[in-house]
Amino acid sequence: MKNLSKNWHIFNNSASLSKKLAQEILKIAKKSIQKKDTFNIVLTGGQSALGLYRIFSKANSNWSKWHIYITDERLLPEGHQDRNDRLINEIWLKNSAISKKNIHFIPAEIGLLEAQKKYEEELRSVNKFDVVLLSVGEDGHISSLFPGHTYSNNQYVVIEENSPKPPAQRISMSYNRMKASENIFIIIMGKLKQEAVQSIIDKKNIPVNKIINGTERLFVHRNTMENNNLNFKNT
Repeated sequence: MKNLSKNWHIFNNSASLSKKLAQEILKIAKKSIQKKDTFNIVLTGGQSALGLYRIFSKANSNWSKWHIYITDERLLPEGHQDRNDRLINEIWLKNSAISKKNIHFIPAEIGLLEAQKKYEEELRSVNKFDVVLLSVGEDGHISSLFPGHTYSNNQYVVIEENSPKPPAQRISMSYNRMKASENIFIIIMGKLKQEAVQSIIDKKNIPVNKIINGTERLFVHRNTMENNNLNFKNT
């Protein structure tokens, strides 16, 4: 049986995972604000982080110092039900104390090339993020970076025009831009992601493994690992 590194944190349920992750991020935010008077975090879309965002909506922090970014967005009209930013706004940000000017989301509604250019310029104001949050798909994709697809690392922001999941057109931070962070947290939830977990362990050529270098922390629901031949301890 393989032993997991100390970077793997295994939880019996999504509530305990989200609670611990929130505690870690709020602690980092406090230290960052004390040190440099600002905190920069990149959010992930999808369902896996929604529990975390619900906790943030009720938590205490020096929210005026937070700057919020997002890993990727789908080329859909503003407010569309399938936009990554919609649920984040509804669950947390629309009623938060974070200033609208501190929320730096991808304006996908203006079109692929224009949104890419605008977000590229936005990201140039940040040398290194304090936290990047990522969630992993069943095929091992992260953000809108998919297996078997090639993306430029010379840009901060890349375009995906043939996503295997609809909608086909998307905008995403590049691997290198997401890796430029003091802390990377990778969330993995759901029984259908057991194969992705095994591919991470086996170091297969999937997008999430292009981020992993030994410094990131993986917050994993136990149900993603039940059929894997692994030794692990619950967090």
